[in-house]
Amino acid sequence: MSIARVIIRAIHDTDLVKVLTRLGLYEGVVEGRYRCFVCGERITLDNIGGLFKSRDGKINFVCNNMKCLMTAAEITSKINKE
Repeated sequence: MSIARVIIRAIHDTDLVKVLTRLGLYEGVVEGRYRCFVCGERITLDNIGGLFKSRDGKINFVCNNMKCLMTAAEITSKINKE
């Protein structure tokens, strides 16, 4: 069994609103327009687990469910290897 190394950049809770605003995503999160890329759960400020950029440059949200976070980590690891 091989273990993949994944670099995770963290955003502190106190900076989350600033980052989302800078990316133009804050209002969409507050209004419930985004869903988890993995499970489809509606993303809120309370359950946001992460963001990642897909191959096409689109920013995708992931909820704070550990299974979804692990899946997103695998996806970003593959994207970064390309």
